[in-house]
Amino acid sequence: MSAPTRVLASFLSDLAYPQLPPEAVEKAKFVLLDTLGATIAGSQTPEGRIAVELARKLAGKPECTLIASDVRADCLYAALCNGIMSHALELDDGNRFAMGHPGVTVIPAVVALGELEEISGKDAIVSIVAGYEAFGRIAAAGNPSHYNRGYHTTGTCGTFAAGAAAGKIFRFDADRMVQVLGIAGSQSAGLFAFMSNGAMTKVLHPGKAAQSGILSAFLIRQGFTGPDTVLEHPQGFYAAYADQFVPERITDRLGEPLEIMHTYTKYHAACRHVHSASDAALMIRKEHAIDPDAVDRIAVRTYRVAAKLTGGKEITTPLSGKMSLPYSIAAAVVEGRVGLKEFSAGKLADPKILGLMQRVEVTIDEKLDRLVPKHRGARVEIVMKNGDRYQQEVLDAVGEPENPGGPDNLLNKFRGCTEGVFDPQRIEAIIETVLQLETVDSFSKVTRLLTKQMT
Repeated sequence: MSAPTRVLASFLSDLAYPQLPPEAVEKAKFVLLDTLGATIAGSQTPEGRIAVELARKLAGKPECTLIASDVRADCLYAALCNGIMSHALELDDGNRFAMGHPGVTVIPAVVALGELEEISGKDAIVSIVAGYEAFGRIAAAGNPSHYNRGYHTTGTCGTFAAGAAAGKIFRFDADRMVQVLGIAGSQSAGLFAFMSNGAMTKVLHPGKAAQSGILSAFLIRQGFTGPDTVLEHPQGFYAAYADQFVPERITDRLGEPLEIMHTYTKYHAACRHVHSASDAALMIRKEHAIDPDAVDRIAVRTYRVAAKLTGGKEITTPLSGKMSLPYSIAAAVVEGRVGLKEFSAGKLADPKILGLMQRVEVTIDEKLDRLVPKHRGARVEIVMKNGDRYQQEVLDAVGEPENPGGPDNLLNKFRGCTEGVFDPQRIEAIIETVLQLETVDSFSKVTRLLTKQMT
């Protein structure tokens, strides 16, 4: 079998706009708009403000846009800061087979380098597709082993993804693309240790991935060299970062379909592992007009990773709330949604939500676990104090390709993320420009719309 790194690099370097299926073009615009919305909302968080102030103090030439900011920064810092902001609210897209979030690594890289290089909208679309392809292939080949060793796929495999996107912007051939992946692999990082106290390092990972991916491409362009077997080498990525990997997942049936078509969209502001259960709880609440005060207990049965990663009830920070299935279920039943407001300081201390959270029990369902990654489902049973029981199972959360939701869901999400940051006219201009991206001659026409609202 040919070396997987080389096979993937060749495919990425050969990608061209005319060969992209129409659904992939539409999906690329969709994920761009979705990630921009998450980033604009994330600019208002403490993490987002820290990132902007860091750039204000340390960044170099003012050549690239910091989204929803009055600060401009050099390309590397812009990618870092926009990446941090994009992941700050757990609103970003993902790939369940890859067990990570491609958008927050690929889009910040494309936005920064695309503005610097003044690429066309079509070139931006191709670079996005390439980045998502690298992320999905490399991450799926090594997971769940990679995740089980404590690595955050978004940071580790996101570095390859951003490097691939940057390589496409620079129009690298296969020889240079394979080395971009090689240099990216040496910068690949991201640990799940943030789970111990809800630390901010989780949102650093995509920012560093975007920054490192661009740096990899810049180094290649300057004549630097990287290894050409970084994935499969005996001392390469998988040997160091996973106990097992499936090389065929990298090389087989490339483009059939393109990995970007596996992308899901989040409609709850929390870890994806809580979404199926949250959907089920919301369906029960709506159908049976559940009174939270009349609930005796809630039983959640779900797949192993969801139960182990998000089963905790120690809520100290917004991130710890977003990573808690019991909290999200309680918020869903009490508030009727699991949105941004449900992770505000007031809601995190709400005695009604916290009280109900203590009556949520999460257990592993072996049947549901055997369906992963084809389905990441949950079964929720709400038991009332009068003995009534209501049950709902959801195999695919809303936003998965198999359960995408209504056609207006994304636009409503984008407007909700950007409301209060930009005025309605600006919001609609961003939507219109991104949805017609293939007609845009310079990506700066997009980034000009992303600067801080002038008053």
